[in-house]
Amino acid sequence: MSDGVPAILPLSLLEAVQNIDTPPDDGMGALEHELAAKRFGLSATVAAQVARYRERAEAGDDVDAEEALAVFRLVGRRPDAALVYADAGRRAARFAARRRGTGSRALALATPGRVARVLNLRRAGSLARRWLMADLRDADGQSRCELTDSLTARVADGGTACGFYTAALAELLRLVAGIEGAVTHHSCKGQGERSCIWLSAPTEGLE
Repeated sequence: MSDGVPAILPLSLLEAVQNIDTPPDDGMGALEHELAAKRFGLSATVAAQVARYRERAEAGDDVDAEEALAVFRLVGRRPDAALVYADAGRRAARFAARRRGTGSRALALATPGRVARVLNLRRAGSLARRWLMADLRDADGQSRCELTDSLTARVADGGTACGFYTAALAELLRLVAGIEGAVTHHSCKGQGERSCIWLSAPTEGLE
């Protein structure tokens, strides 16, 4: 893993924290305000970091890998860490999908079905490598991602942080390649395996 990582990675985590820490709008007014003041996700510190990361993400800039890792570890200490990682993964994937450009979408629409699916899978892989630091590839009709080193593995929380990539890859495949279905975390470095491996359900017509 390089010294710099896309700013969208820590940004998606902090945005997910903000989202989950926001009290529901149930008319409790003053009580909600009191509770919100005690929630980390609604703090001025998080708001400032979100603004900073958002500016860098929109510019396509990186942040220091150790800084991003600190955000992953911060989330890992929360009792609802799995929920935050999943929310963040989907957010990061939606950001990546928006970067595919109108030209790529137009080409896919004008291309026959099977060929379009292949092109879209390749595009999803390219977006995953650029924005998610994930080596997503098509292997005999099944999308496969293997990471021997990653921010999520470095959290060392038994694999909970890997839920970020489980959610991110599934959402990216859905948005870019039109593939609906679960992505499974087949092998986890956080649980003693050599690497983390994610697999999607086989795609009909691409065997």
